[in-house]
Amino acid sequence: MIKLRYSSLIFLFIFSLLTSNAQEEPVKDPYIKLAKQFIGAVKRNEYHKNHRFFDSSFYGKAISAQTQKMVEDFLNEKGPIVAIEKTVADTQGCKMATCTSIKTAKGKFLWYHYFDQAERIQRFAVDTFDQQWFYVPGLITNKNFTRKEIVIEPNAFIRLPGSLYVPNGNKKSPMVILVHGSGPQDRNVSVGKNKVFLDMALDLVQKGVSVLIYDKRTYVYQYHDPFPMDSMDYYSETVDDAVAAFKLAKTFKDIDTSRIYIGGHSQGALCGPLIAKGCKGLKGLILLAAPGRSLLEIIPEQLDYVNTFVTQDKARSEEISNAIKWQVKNALKPDLNLKSKVMLPFGAKPKYWLMDRNYKVLEEAKKLTLPVYLLQGGRDYNVTKTDYDLWTNAMTGKPNFKSYWYEDLDHMFFEGLGKGKPEDAVKPNHVSKKITDKLVEIVTAK
Repeated sequence: MIKLRYSSLIFLFIFSLLTSNAQEEPVKDPYIKLAKQFIGAVKRNEYHKNHRFFDSSFYGKAISAQTQKMVEDFLNEKGPIVAIEKTVADTQGCKMATCTSIKTAKGKFLWYHYFDQAERIQRFAVDTFDQQWFYVPGLITNKNFTRKEIVIEPNAFIRLPGSLYVPNGNKKSPMVILVHGSGPQDRNVSVGKNKVFLDMALDLVQKGVSVLIYDKRTYVYQYHDPFPMDSMDYYSETVDDAVAAFKLAKTFKDIDTSRIYIGGHSQGALCGPLIAKGCKGLKGLILLAAPGRSLLEIIPEQLDYVNTFVTQDKARSEEISNAIKWQVKNALKPDLNLKSKVMLPFGAKPKYWLMDRNYKVLEEAKKLTLPVYLLQGGRDYNVTKTDYDLWTNAMTGKPNFKSYWYEDLDHMFFEGLGKGKPEDAVKPNHVSKKITDKLVEIVTAK
């Protein structure tokens, strides 16, 4: 795993080892040109020219080797490229992705390239031909809003670009600041062909609520961190940046700064009580799929659940799962300390997991006096009813706490039937209106 890039969406990690309105903003043509240059070199049997797309760092070399193997495997199985067709691009926060339709003797395929800010390739993927290549927003019925680009600066070394969505008009609006779950996530929380936070932002702003979203620190600096990994914990990964976002929001002239809410999703919700402590004047805390336990307790459950859906190379899946569980056991050893030299989950250092196992989210939440709202989906297997029950039991009798259960929603708050499946998160979908309507109800209440 490259740096601390743990994601609570464990199935994406395992599956990655096994398995006219599409753009959020105008396409940047240079990336389309770069993608075509890469594929053109492959088509001409000149792959060696593509090494310029990767830097000379350890991570760059690893990504380069992985990409080259994927290309070679593809050509061996599907045959040489006979045609390069249309390429489109999609903004993913401060980074870009492209999708190109290519043809071989065995049919059409899609090649995805994911570029960082320096126009280097960070990831390469191959998919079968599909009519929807990237995110398509839901129907926009009220275009009377403005998107502004902002930058959050929690300290002198960190700059996190983001977007502010504000309803037009003279009346100042309430605001929700959305805080990501674990792992490197862009401001939109792009997962497959979905953008979870962008869904929420577009729906909320049309209904009179301002929304602030930003690229997560571990996304902006995914391979070249300006801070040492040994210092990473919940504060440097999530809390400090969310607090900085709140302080920036307090300076905005076109919102009601007395009605700013933090909306944390998954690990962002786990960190919610810590964020609230740093936000003087915060109106309320919204917890979207909030763990009630440490991640170290939840991870093995997620792995076991995901493995029930693995049908190909099940032995390899079990091997990966067992390796991660062994790392979890290392993280739970009583003698673990800051200087321990032991393999830990997802490349995180001892400081991170020491905080995770010592942090008592429910105890911190019970100290809060501001309004706290918990929203949970019944099809969510990343954060389950066990966590929901822990929250509702711990907050029993607290007049500032309200909880809402949605039986047909999953971790992304997509609607569905039956047991939640790993592939549900990457199939094209949109956040349920039940969630955004509830958020509007919460933040506009007098």
